[in-house]
Amino acid sequence: MVWERLLGAKLLTEEGRRICVIYPGRINNGGGPDFRDAVISAGDEKLIRGDVEIHVHAGDWHSHGHDCDPEYNNVILHVVLWNDNRYSTFTTDGRFVPLICLAKSLLYQPRLIPYRQLACSCSGENMARQDLNRLLNDIGVRRFKQRVEMFGRKLLKVEASQVLFEGIMIALGYTKNKRPFEELAQRSPLRLLKGELNESLVFKEAMLLGMAGLLPSQRMYGAFVCEEWVSELEQTWHSFGQDEAMPQSAWYLTHVYPNNSPVRRIIAQSHLLHRYRERGLLLNILELVAKASLTEQGSWLESGLMVAGDGYWLDHFDFDVRSRSRKSALLGRGKAGEIVINVILPFAFAWCEATGETELQRKALQLYVGHPRLAENELTYHMARQLRIKGTSGFTACQQQGLIHLFKDYCCQARCFECPLVNQG
Repeated sequence: MVWERLLGAKLLTEEGRRICVIYPGRINNGGGPDFRDAVISAGDEKLIRGDVEIHVHAGDWHSHGHDCDPEYNNVILHVVLWNDNRYSTFTTDGRFVPLICLAKSLLYQPRLIPYRQLACSCSGENMARQDLNRLLNDIGVRRFKQRVEMFGRKLLKVEASQVLFEGIMIALGYTKNKRPFEELAQRSPLRLLKGELNESLVFKEAMLLGMAGLLPSQRMYGAFVCEEWVSELEQTWHSFGQDEAMPQSAWYLTHVYPNNSPVRRIIAQSHLLHRYRERGLLLNILELVAKASLTEQGSWLESGLMVAGDGYWLDHFDFDVRSRSRKSALLGRGKAGEIVINVILPFAFAWCEATGETELQRKALQLYVGHPRLAENELTYHMARQLRIKGTSGFTACQQQGLIHLFKDYCCQARCFECPLVNQG
């Protein structure tokens, strides 16, 4: 795509503003803008980060409905082949988006056509695979330590069990719903979800869904749901409901893979809390880490987090939204593995560091470094393509985290010439 070939190019927007393409971003294969996490600089050298949308005609922004879609609110540049002068580009929250017309840029600046490579783009081809693996492993450990430091700061201010609870909740939110899941965990702290009066699973489900504002009665189609279990949820919430619930608008409920529905993930968290209700979430999770075998390659930890679908959720993605195909877990092995790597192990390390449990601390790091690869995600796939790495099947989860660390801490921050891959020689 032409946009990716404009790395380092200095362009003039249709409004007369000079910008420079620092990092073109990554191709978005899902819904939303064409490129995510791009970096440009304005005339005052200020770095601007966000998404880029590509069209043939400027009017396509409106004909495709992007001006009414909040998914496009983070677009920083609208790049078109032809400017048909029909409309200016505005997001749904009223923000103006600069427009680049490539027909003009390529006509008056033919030098833009040759492909300009990122400094790291041949690393996967030029480095010996053993050296690349070792470097990515070291970078993956850096990411681990970043997360350890983050959890360590939280542990100085918040009770350990609540820190762990919030960490798991944020991980359940994926990219789009991380913030609302964090808010929900803070509005419904762990201490309110446990105790003799709150032992039932239905109570936990009702409190979390009710505080999230996602019960049927809090949504437009609530009157159409009449299942007995749903009625019990509603009655429980109205009997013990706390303060004002979150607005439904806080959640991304569309353009979300059905299994990642916030409602399903909240139900999954309720099951986890209920499973570990006797000794509490903190002690049980730490015990999972303590009992994990370094040779079992993470399966023990993941099994401790997985939640099978049952009852209503055997064949529903949301209230009144039935699955037409296979029945899937509320929390499967893939997502459990992500939580282990991003939350459980760095949290355990931080907790052990604070309490002096050196043996368990050492084990948490060993489990992280030795954990087998997780499923590819958008970032690992993008970085493998950018670095021209042929085959990632032999990577560990730690090395995949190294790719993510490179993207987030160097590519997206316009720190190419500080990148360990660029300076590895």
